[in-house]
Amino acid sequence: MKALRRILVVEDGAEYVEGFERIASARGLNIAFSRAGDLESARTALASDGPDALFLDVVFDRTPEDRLAGDAEALVTRFGGDRARAVRHLATQQGFYVLDALSPILPDIPVVLAYDFAAEPQRLEILRRRVPGLGGLPDGTSLTAALDLLLRSPGTRTG
Repeated sequence: MKALRRILVVEDGAEYVEGFERIASARGLNIAFSRAGDLESARTALASDGPDALFLDVVFDRTPEDRLAGDAEALVTRFGGDRARAVRHLATQQGFYVLDALSPILPDIPVVLAYDFAAEPQRLEILRRRVPGLGGLPDGTSLTAALDLLLRSPGTRTG
């Protein structure tokens, strides 16, 4: 049997972890998946588990406001005092905030963000300056293809 791979999945539910576990089991892959539900639990997992790859969801609409990464007060000001809009922005863009916060401590591992960069290749290139192993998921990508991206060799770039 091949060596155990460890993949950290950062999501506000468990859908990705459960899907990846089903696929890995069906394919006979020796992978241990762990889940972090927010930035702080992701930091803890990175410090203790040393994953071989990281998967980040983008939308965290089930996460309580006080657990969202990012400067909510600055966004409230930016959005003209509209707190609901600021919190909605943080929740729908949370994966980017988590990626930004984790980038200084990320090891050289593949990182897949559940976001389609096809219309924003410059954004992906800017993010790769901080996280060289970063790739995105084109719309409609299957979980199997997403898992294959996570299992790629470190440093391989995907769009």
